[in-house]
Amino acid sequence: MMFSKLPAEFEIAHPHDLLTRRFLIDNELMASMLEHYDNTGLVRLLDLPVLQCESPVTVDYSLRELIGDLRFSTKFKNGTFSKVFLFFEHQSKKIRLFSFDCLRKILKFYEECAANPQNAITEDGKFPYPLVVVLYHGNTSWDELLQVKDLIAVPPGVNSYVLWFPVILIDLSKIQRCELQGHPALISLFDMLQSYSSGDLAENFDRIIEHLVPVKNDSRCYGWANSLTRYFLATTKSDQETAIKTVSKIFNKTEAKKMVTSTLEELYIKASREGEKRGEKRGEKKGEIRREAMDVLKILNVRFKKVPQLISRAVKAYKDPIALDSLLEQAITCKTLTEFEQDLAHR
Repeated sequence: MMFSKLPAEFEIAHPHDLLTRRFLIDNELMASMLEHYDNTGLVRLLDLPVLQCESPVTVDYSLRELIGDLRFSTKFKNGTFSKVFLFFEHQSKKIRLFSFDCLRKILKFYEECAANPQNAITEDGKFPYPLVVVLYHGNTSWDELLQVKDLIAVPPGVNSYVLWFPVILIDLSKIQRCELQGHPALISLFDMLQSYSSGDLAENFDRIIEHLVPVKNDSRCYGWANSLTRYFLATTKSDQETAIKTVSKIFNKTEAKKMVTSTLEELYIKASREGEKRGEKRGEKKGEIRREAMDVLKILNVRFKKVPQLISRAVKAYKDPIALDSLLEQAITCKTLTEFEQDLAHR
């Protein structure tokens, strides 16, 4: 099957989140990100070599499945066990109440711990330490990520660290491309996200793939390249020949063509299914509107025995369900057909 471009109406749901999770579910890449982009000093206390993703997450190479949030565990270097909670924010606008979302997830985790006492890490039953890591790549910098304490009116003299938890904010909008560091796959991911935000992804895909050259013999490289290619094709609508030529920098042309073609086939199938779903929803909506219009006319027929064709056509012409609800109420309460017709004429 040969393709030129994807249908214009096709979009992958949550493409940035899916791409990011596909890479950062890897323990080595997550450790590399924490090591090179921590701005709090907290990471130096952690034993990164034993970092382990332990959340119930499924993300396959083709980005088809995503269940749950990424959650990692590791230890402090002094031996104390630690939980690392990882959440992603991929919106260009900042979320003022983001810390509340984090707090809810932390509390949910502690509820799970409380339900299973064996999760306690101390003899007196205490639970692991929370650490939130936020990866952000909006068009504008996230200069101030408000903590819970910043959103609550704390009286003078009262402990201002109410409900406090540490947050590492990695803001890609503040990092120059020449400053990207860490594992080659991590650099390719960050370059991809930055290029999308700056609107020059199509021009930079060559460079993004070239980041993977040093690790092209790594067994994970095919999956990384596949995910980058999928994201590139779905967000730029570029043609397959461009993608094949670029991916050939790290794989032979036969492998590159196979990867791109299979990716496009899957995206086309998914686009077709999404179109069918949208069509079904539109059909359901039209059916509901027709039923509402007929309900209005049935009530008028019961009350006034005969409804003029002019009124019938006017009611059937309505497409707005809210307006039809109003007409239904008027059909029930109006005293005469003339009163209903006058109300209809003024809408």
